[in-house]
Amino acid sequence: MKKTLIVFAVGILIGGGAFYGFQYSQGDISAQEAGERAINFINERIQENVTASLVSVEEKSGVYEINLKIEENDYTSYITKDGKILFSQGFALEELPQKREPSKENKSIPKSKKPNVELFVMSFCPYGNQAENTMLPVYNLLKDKVDWNIHYIVNVSNGKVSSLHGQPEVDQNEREACVLQEWGMDKWWQFTTYVNDNCGSNGSCWQEAAENAGLDVSAITDCVFSKGLSLMKNEASVTDEAGVTGSPTLIINGVKTNSVYRYGNSQAYLEAVCSAFESIPEECSQQLPTSDNASSPNGSCR
Repeated sequence: MKKTLIVFAVGILIGGGAFYGFQYSQGDISAQEAGERAINFINERIQENVTASLVSVEEKSGVYEINLKIEENDYTSYITKDGKILFSQGFALEELPQKREPSKENKSIPKSKKPNVELFVMSFCPYGNQAENTMLPVYNLLKDKVDWNIHYIVNVSNGKVSSLHGQPEVDQNEREACVLQEWGMDKWWQFTTYVNDNCGSNGSCWQEAAENAGLDVSAITDCVFSKGLSLMKNEASVTDEAGVTGSPTLIINGVKTNSVYRYGNSQAYLEAVCSAFESIPEECSQQLPTSDNASSPNGSCR
């Protein structure tokens, strides 16, 4: 099966596609050089034990179409003829075995009376959704003993909000941010995890999710219209300041932790949060369930 490939680099999300600053050249380059350049670029950004290989390159509509293979999957991407821009219309980033960037995740988490837990996500990132579902039992157990904060990874430029998974994700980010601001954390968890479990990758049943959580659908819509942009501007500012690019990212008392990638293992999440208490509450002694398909440290959307 052929899939459309997006590789993430420092760039700007525009509309429904993605455009990435790539490598500068003087004049046009050959098709073969374009293919080799794209393959090298991609291989620098996926796991070391996985390799992209070039299948074919041909000129189409003034750009080079590059067909490549990663493991058993075929992908298509495009590069401008001068070799400056690697781009795609569409996405399948979550399907790639990604290399996570180095971070300060090995630092010890400092302790506090009331730990500050920040979870950074994209609403339709499958890894972010798994992290939310994994964190829910921890939230239900610790509730007000922790300062919980949820943030969305977005870009805002010239009054336009963009998110990795397109406009449907922008819309859902804004709906979830509105629910969090207007109805609080309990309702946010109800609404968000219902969407994760039932509404697919475009949030088609979000209204049903709202009604299930006892929320006013029209009030959510009104909030998105009146406050959506300002909420996303704030989210972009917070994520930029924190240096966060990947969904999910978990920061506890200012320190990133790799425990967020242990999807399905709520106990690992609990232990990470509880390690940040000056005085450990009795709830931390409880054993939370681990799902049968709990994963070892895994990927993220970038």
